[in-house]
Amino acid sequence: MRIVITGGGTGGHLYPGISIASGLREKQEKQAEILFIGNIHGLEAKIVPQEGFEFKGVDVCGWNRTLLGVFMVVWKLIGAFLTSRKYLLEFKPSVILGTGGYVCVPIILAGITLGIRCVLHEQNAIPGLAVRMLSRIWGVDKIAVSILESSQYLPHKKGENIVVTGNPIRKGIGQVKKEQANERFGLSADKTTVLVFGGSRGARSINTAVIEALTRGSMKLEDLQIIWITGSDDYQMVSTSVSGQGLRIFEYLNDMDYAYGAADLVVCRSGATTIAEIIACRLPAIMIPYPYATDNHQEKNARVLEQRGAVRVVLDAELSQGRLTEVIAELTYDVRKIDRMRQGYEGFDMDPHGAVDRVMQVVVNGEQEVVIGDQ
Repeated sequence: MRIVITGGGTGGHLYPGISIASGLREKQEKQAEILFIGNIHGLEAKIVPQEGFEFKGVDVCGWNRTLLGVFMVVWKLIGAFLTSRKYLLEFKPSVILGTGGYVCVPIILAGITLGIRCVLHEQNAIPGLAVRMLSRIWGVDKIAVSILESSQYLPHKKGENIVVTGNPIRKGIGQVKKEQANERFGLSADKTTVLVFGGSRGARSINTAVIEALTRGSMKLEDLQIIWITGSDDYQMVSTSVSGQGLRIFEYLNDMDYAYGAADLVVCRSGATTIAEIIACRLPAIMIPYPYATDNHQEKNARVLEQRGAVRVVLDAELSQGRLTEVIAELTYDVRKIDRMRQGYEGFDMDPHGAVDRVMQVVVNGEQEVVIGDQ
């Protein structure tokens, strides 16, 4: 079976596709041939080959409201559509899986014109623009969603084709023991470990807030050790601004399973993939929703876990006021509070790892038990 997976721009769109591809490769062995098609300028161009999958690129760009910008978007979209048709005619896939991001639009459209079966997967509670747009096209066979609530934002006429699968996460997440993780990073078992990251591209506001906390002394490395994933844009800034025995600074980290395994507390955004991984690891977290997310879906994601007591929410606008430092200090200097946050996951009936199998079933067989009808 030949399968094309497309989607990217951010880790939230890319990593579910990689998780599904890894599951297909493991279960189908050599029977499944997988090709990723993504943006030549995107994160996927670097990560997919590192994961051992074939990658082909198209040149696309995000929406721009200026006249020149609109012309450029349309021009590149047409070029990507034609390039995608060429790749699909050469590879001859039986199904295309789109995991979101504007890059999947020309590939899915090309697949539809060639009569190839197309499936979409949406990770967020509120579907992104690409999935909302493509879901209105009859050539899309099925739409897999992470949670039931997402269906209300998709066309009612597609109700019989919407399936609930959950959000696939990377293999190994939540399965690395703390002793192994500490050894990987050379960390002490006697100190509280804070994992800081802002997503696949980093987060300037989070990085700046942590730098200020360390340089002003409101966070002390004598008491903490930090695994800090800065993103490519801020790596140099962070590396030259702070230093210390307890710091482990990375531009990007492939083995996030070990980072999660080492962490006692996480400081992060609240995108769909991050939420799924945090749940799988049962980790207390301080979540800082991305303020410009479509329909403010990141804050809505985080508030669900906050209501259970498992996370604390700090708004991006509060970072400049020192709110992040206050919450980190409150939690790390009274570890009983971190323990109580961990208890917020008790009774949380969710297995993110099972989502890989559920999406694979939709992709390979076109079937799934949980189907949304006219509700």
